[in-house]
Amino acid sequence: MEVGACFPAAAAPPTSAGAGAPQGDVESEPDDELWTLDDGEPKAIPAKNGEPSDADVNAGMAAKGEAAELHGEGKQEEAIAKMGEALTYNPSNAMYWGLRALYHLEFNKPRAALHDANKALEFNPQNVRALRVRGTVNRHLGHWEDSLKDLSAAQAIDYDENMNETLKYVQSRATQRHKRRLARQQAEEEATARRQEELRRQRQKEAEEAAAAAEAQAASDSMPGGFPGGFPGGMPGGMPGGMPPGMESVLQDPEIMAAMQDPEVAPKLTQMMQNPMAAMSMINDPKVGPVIQKMMSKMMGGGGMPGGMGDMGGMGGGMPGGFQGAGGMPPHGGAAGSASGSARGDDLD
Repeated sequence: MEVGACFPAAAAPPTSAGAGAPQGDVESEPDDELWTLDDGEPKAIPAKNGEPSDADVNAGMAAKGEAAELHGEGKQEEAIAKMGEALTYNPSNAMYWGLRALYHLEFNKPRAALHDANKALEFNPQNVRALRVRGTVNRHLGHWEDSLKDLSAAQAIDYDENMNETLKYVQSRATQRHKRRLARQQAEEEATARRQEELRRQRQKEAEEAAAAAEAQAASDSMPGGFPGGFPGGMPGGMPGGMPPGMESVLQDPEIMAAMQDPEVAPKLTQMMQNPMAAMSMINDPKVGPVIQKMMSKMMGGGGMPGGMGDMGGMGGGMPGGFQGAGGMPPHGGAAGSASGSARGDDLD
């Protein structure tokens, strides 16, 4: 992209082929016409207090005229120096700053050109020459949005057909960068949403596990020594209310104590103690059944369970037939019944 497209009489500053985008401009695609700001800024022009005198204005105009003649003769460096002299007489003249910015640009000094263009636009934001100089420098720095803004503003003030090609190119590059930024922003937002969802699920899982553990602990805490309040309803024909004889030692059995910590087993055993008839439906449960059988065998090994349990209405002479799957419990009374119960208890221990 030749600077001559913007300024027909100007020669293009050399490009920094292969230099890549300026530092920090990671979104630009490769561009062989990118420049680097290797030149220094021009010597500072001291400011004047108040408006310049008529003599200063006239001296500045004379120096500016000499600079134009030198520029026409191709003496760029002398023309730049003479424009500096004009600015010392009238440092607030936007036209002088804009003209020297153009001379700097033509003399391969983009940093100095950018400096003078900025100064011109401080005094007159609509200085067309300064807008085009700054827009051109920014185009070659890969600052597409800044370039598009300045070049479009210059065209709106003073349309130049020679600027169309440059403006279209800058517009396309700015659009490409905008699309890349949107795509990257969308990807970052999606990644953030995924992380937040994973965190939400993890917290929900932890909350559910904590609730389950608390429920199991509450069930365990409600059974001091085993079951709450012993066997409800007592044992008709035996011990009314409270815990049957031998039950305390049964509940100290390590396997039964371990079962009481199982969140699946503990609630069912509690239900059985509150409703002994429920034991009949639990005897085939793969987890609860063996525990019930062991409890019954240990109690029967201690002399049987006279009269049945609570709401079962009593089982005269023991528990004939026993619980389903328990192998049967012979009628209470006699050594044979006790020995048989004791043998089954030994098998399950």
